[in-house]
Amino acid sequence: MLSRIDKHFEEVLCAVFLCVIIGSVLMQVVLRFVFHSAAAWAEETAVYGMIFAVYLGATMATRERAHIRITLLVSRLPRVLQIACVVAADALWLAFVIFMIVQTTTYTQLLFKVTYQTPGLGIEQRWVQMFIPMLFCLMLFRILQVYWRWRADEFRGLPL
Repeated sequence: MLSRIDKHFEEVLCAVFLCVIIGSVLMQVVLRFVFHSAAAWAEETAVYGMIFAVYLGATMATRERAHIRITLLVSRLPRVLQIACVVAADALWLAFVIFMIVQTTTYTQLLFKVTYQTPGLGIEQRWVQMFIPMLFCLMLFRILQVYWRWRADEFRGLPL
């Protein structure tokens, strides 16, 4: 059960948020062109669905090692330098993710000092923004998971 969650967690949530986007936009189009009306919350729902789908997609790409990399040069290097280049790039990426966790957490904490409701949905902005540091934490977990699996594979190949 845990392996299925590990393998499909981001995929399922991404699909749900993409369905939310499609449903919201489709409903808004129908309301505007058929009924000459609009729902204020539909646009916000589509925007937040897109934000969550993008972050979850980035996390899913982290798990699958599917982020864009320039490996042509790296593949031509000796094995020791290949590993060094990949690990150095991942260390920089890890530092960036940790930086983003700190910064987005700080921003979210600031939102707890003020009251800001979203205009369309009428929910507190802090609850929406709280998911961003959580998704960066998930990305951090996935980066560390790649290296854990590489270690379990006795460091064969590259940490892919």
